[in-house]
Amino acid sequence: MFLVYRYYMKVYLTNVIRVDEKDWKIVCDSTNSRFYPLIFYSHAHSDHIPRKIPPTKIVTSSITEMLIKHFASSFEGASFLQKYSLDGTSFVQKPSGHIVGSTALIINSSEGKLVYTGDVSIRDKGFLEPFKPEICDTLIIESTFGSPGYEFPNYDQIISETREKIRKYLEDNTPVVLMGYPLGKAQMLYHAFSDLTDLNIMHESNFKINSLLLSRNIRGSIPAISYQNAEEENILEEKKNWILYAPLRSGRNEFNMHMRNKYGTKLFAFSGWCISSNYKFRMDVDHSIPISDHADFSELIEICEKSNPDNIYTIYGHNIKFAAELQKRGFNAYPLSKQTILESFFHKSGTKN
Repeated sequence: MFLVYRYYMKVYLTNVIRVDEKDWKIVCDSTNSRFYPLIFYSHAHSDHIPRKIPPTKIVTSSITEMLIKHFASSFEGASFLQKYSLDGTSFVQKPSGHIVGSTALIINSSEGKLVYTGDVSIRDKGFLEPFKPEICDTLIIESTFGSPGYEFPNYDQIISETREKIRKYLEDNTPVVLMGYPLGKAQMLYHAFSDLTDLNIMHESNFKINSLLLSRNIRGSIPAISYQNAEEENILEEKKNWILYAPLRSGRNEFNMHMRNKYGTKLFAFSGWCISSNYKFRMDVDHSIPISDHADFSELIEICEKSNPDNIYTIYGHNIKFAAELQKRGFNAYPLSKQTILESFFHKSGTKN
């Protein structure tokens, strides 16, 4: 008897996450500008896209395409696609619930189905469609918060409690600065808190991205005044019941110290890392609110259970710990690293001779 081994849809990480089959290959969220025949960008955060986009076929959402063209210094020759098919294999997208425009990649071939989540969230944040897990053979999943200690409070409850804190400050004519990443967290903050005041003001980096999204009527964007215009028009001095949205920085940052000293602002930091008890003190802020555009530990487990894959590959963050946690629950799970080369589908056929 002899055995014939066949390998399909290899998943591995060198400088990029790559999925190969017999007749095609695709790389996911490459941050270098090297040419690849086919690339998938899950979203437009800087740790998932390069500054120069290679002239190749790119599968991504229309919103991510717009943002990439805003952030990239060059994208000439790139062909942006909503979906793609090649040799009987389809590459399609579905919302990943992470930030505006973010998507997961679904690869369907004769050898099975693979889901690459990119960064992912199944939480309903009110303006984004959450990721909906689906049955697949192979799941490549982020593990930013893939450790049992990262359990976020109920989203609606923490937003409600924070709204009350902000409302009290504004009623007291105490302005607040709400800090989060200008693409992603900021849109969550606009959606959750912008109705508490008629004076929504944005730091320049927030204002640029918001204006771009607003020009396309993308949910999560709001009418707002830039900080520069607010200062020039003396709005900050005349009224004190305003909200300023700004990037997440320490209270010891020069800008935040200026805002505290001149206007008496209260600083709110929004991050999944706020789950740490000392985050507020390390960052020197008045309030630290543990909300995230990523799935927490329990949500990551839920995605895996509902996907029910044969194999799971964990990427980013606590990928080793999360793979170990999944193995305890009976999954075939492996942390994807530069030393790992794995076959998503391992077929074995044998005949007697």
